[in-house]
Amino acid sequence: MATGAYPAGPYPLKRVRDQQMHKLGQVLWSWPICDDCRKNQHCITEKCPFPRAIRLMRYFEHYKALTASYEPDIRPGETPALRTHDDLFDVLKQLKLMPDMPRAQLTGLVFQKRAQEQAPPTADKERALDLAVKIMVMVNCSARREPSGQLEHGPHQIPWASDVAFGQYITNIFPITDNPSLNDDEAKASTDIKSFLTARKLKKRIGLRFQPTDNLGRHLKLDRKTNTIEIYHHTAFLKEHLRLTKDCPQTMSVVQSLRLGALPRQLALECLDSIQKILFPLWDPKSRALLQTLVSKSSFDPDCLRFESASIRNDEEKEIAYHYFGANLADIFEELENPTPRGWLQPWLERKSGARYLMLATLIGVIFAVVLGMATLAVNSYQAWISYQQWQHPTASK
Repeated sequence: MATGAYPAGPYPLKRVRDQQMHKLGQVLWSWPICDDCRKNQHCITEKCPFPRAIRLMRYFEHYKALTASYEPDIRPGETPALRTHDDLFDVLKQLKLMPDMPRAQLTGLVFQKRAQEQAPPTADKERALDLAVKIMVMVNCSARREPSGQLEHGPHQIPWASDVAFGQYITNIFPITDNPSLNDDEAKASTDIKSFLTARKLKKRIGLRFQPTDNLGRHLKLDRKTNTIEIYHHTAFLKEHLRLTKDCPQTMSVVQSLRLGALPRQLALECLDSIQKILFPLWDPKSRALLQTLVSKSSFDPDCLRFESASIRNDEEKEIAYHYFGANLADIFEELENPTPRGWLQPWLERKSGARYLMLATLIGVIFAVVLGMATLAVNSYQAWISYQQWQHPTASK
């Protein structure tokens, strides 16, 4: 290996230059490079996408953190799978080009151009592909590789199995479900439920907290133990995907979307609207103020506060159904209706009973009656003792 050609040290991707951020935009979202950008000059071209890079600040910070932490899984004398950022960009290109190819076959194809003496070890090639997935669709797919029928999915991530194609993997981790309580227009139930799910109401009524996540697969996941909701907050990233598919047919498949470098359009719309229309409706000053607090204190993407419509949304998409994240929204509503018992008393109560609060009132009444009875007994006992003492020791009459 010619070590002089590549960065030395255990972290070959630690350094990131502005030109590499430009190239990342090209690779992921097909951003063209105007003459000013090519010369590293201030861009004044009206249609150039690179001025939007400032809005993608949080995403680019995430990219830098991921790549800086990449430590090749190699032995002395072996070549890392990712020697430079260009190697990573090559993996991203192949991932976009062949989303219908099984993982094992894709991994072999991505690195087949390497000379035999520079072929990276299998484990490091797998880590390189996992990193590319995190960057392209912001999903954590890393786990021990097993055939799809033998996987045991953990609570926080679903691994991408070796015999599953990338497009099928995305379909598996984001299943489409039907939630009539959210999507049934005839019952008019969806509007009512959504109106209860503002972050402000959730915080006030049941004390929910909001935690940013960089994993799209964790969006709107409720942790009842910590009373926390995870929110995927990279709205600027979502908007780039929506720009890619804005003029595409509604029948576009997951594989076709990935070939463009985009998430399924409905998935991106639901994630964006669940933030800006349900949890934090930006037209509500108090909700906007709460979101501003999360941006300043909890590192939420500042772009969450920026509402865009015409540039990313078609006319028929002003109101959407929730098929990807509807189950999570319904779970949050269930928690609002029947909060998880907390403290020393509430666990005694049946959590999902409709008579929960009646039981609590009855229990309080019983406790009050017992205390009152004991107090009455104590008073009567004291009065009896006084009477007995008076009988035993009568006071001499004057």
